[in-house]
Amino acid sequence: MSINSQDVISNSGIIINQDKELYSFNLDTILLYNFAKPAKKGKIVDLCAGNGAIGLSLAAKTKAPIYLVEIQKQLADLSQKSIAENHLEQQVYSINDDLKNIQKYIDHDTVDTVVCNPPYFKLGDKTVIKDNPVLAIARHELKANLTDILSTIKVVLKENSHAYLVYRPERLSELFSIMTQQRLQPKKMRFVRTTKSKDANLVLLDLIKTVKEASLKVEPDLVIYDDQHRLTKEASLIINGK
Repeated sequence: MSINSQDVISNSGIIINQDKELYSFNLDTILLYNFAKPAKKGKIVDLCAGNGAIGLSLAAKTKAPIYLVEIQKQLADLSQKSIAENHLEQQVYSINDDLKNIQKYIDHDTVDTVVCNPPYFKLGDKTVIKDNPVLAIARHELKANLTDILSTIKVVLKENSHAYLVYRPERLSELFSIMTQQRLQPKKMRFVRTTKSKDANLVLLDLIKTVKEASLKVEPDLVIYDDQHRLTKEASLIINGK
């Protein structure tokens, strides 16, 4: 049974169609939308786009064409519905295919910004994945692993252009190792904590494709809740737009 809803990220004004029985955007998506600085011109790609929440919402920040790359038809169909209902057919395009096939649609070294909320979990992780196959593919490396994703970013991204990711801190070492292999350098990083006393459970990353060394800026941590479990002022501004 489908549980359909229409939701908006922060104050973007872009309606996102969701089926919460399949998959729906969460805090990770909202944080990445806020963190990303899409190019004003050129071409933008949202990899592992899901229902298109990040890529679609970026239409509030830029007039550049945006391509949503998602392997799962059920989610790509939702993004196509949102494209139509937001009247974005001349700006946002849904690509329902494996990201490994991206060069069928987008030439190498032609993209100005990439955003990606990739699967976090390896196949060996002990998370139950069989009950919801759509969610399993979105969260686990069933169809694409970290090397596949970073390799795709390297292939399509222009030299000296940026990619924005949200990821798990416990896999940062692996992430940085593969980034180096793919000529991607971390430019900016910000950890996210539920409260100031908790370990970081997310990390936001700004990567740049370059053969040069890039200096890394580590921004102050983003704390979501204060001691009374109320949203902090910054988190409220990011999540609610106020």
